[in-house]
Amino acid sequence: MNPINNETINTILDLADGDSDILLDLLKSFLNDTKELLDGIKYSVINLNWEKLEFNVHTLKGLSATIGAVPLFEVCKQLNEDLKKGEIKKAISLVNSLNVKYIEVVDYIKSNYQVEDET
Repeated sequence: MNPINNETINTILDLADGDSDILLDLLKSFLNDTKELLDGIKYSVINLNWEKLEFNVHTLKGLSATIGAVPLFEVCKQLNEDLKKGEIKKAISLVNSLNVKYIEVVDYIKSNYQVEDET
């Protein structure tokens, strides 16, 4: 399974009247914004800040949905639900999976769209 849904990419291109620069800008923005979120997620876990963790995961979930990163979205969704239920151990067990899915999305964007983040 691709880490990004091709139908979502096609929809974005349709909405942009085929302007691939808009898609590339969106993907670049995703890379920049999510890098900060991932740092926040790691920091929240280390510092046991569950409220901040939930905020960052929820935000990452939304950004993932926007670009069609379905596998990453699904992990974020489950992690977010576990945090809301107070199932901290279960949620923490998903953080590694979240990181793996995130890296897959980043690698896919960089290799298929030649987009880099600004760092």
